[in-house]
Amino acid sequence: MEFNDFVAVISQWCEQGSGAPLDCWIDEPNARLARCEDGVRCSIDVLDPYDAADPDRLTALLIQSSAGVACHCEGALAMDPDSHCLVLVCWQAPPCAALVLLQRLEHLANQRAAMLSLLQHSLGSLANAALPRSTLNTWQPGA
Repeated sequence: MEFNDFVAVISQWCEQGSGAPLDCWIDEPNARLARCEDGVRCSIDVLDPYDAADPDRLTALLIQSSAGVACHCEGALAMDPDSHCLVLVCWQAPPCAALVLLQRLEHLANQRAAMLSLLQHSLGSLANAALPRSTLNTWQPGA
């Protein structure tokens, strides 16, 4: 879908005011806009149910998520009760114009990308630390 078409879909959803959530795919993850508590909840998937159930991935992601607090990111981590995915979520008070919601989704997508990048780095570091060290049977120079 072209970006202009995406903007048009979100604008139409805002104008209709229906109670049905709007699901859309941004690159790989699912993003959702849902009306709740006199506003709109914006969310984007971070980990699918399989990865969210992996204690190592979840722990590494939670450790790295403190970077979001330091960067004043708006999204909070939550479990989506319907999809069982770990999501970044934020709430937009009225008025909920399409351009404001697009900005929220963009911020969540950027925050997600940063978190997953840190997660990959963290998991790579853990994997390297778990590798057995080579033992040499002879003395090495400088040792």
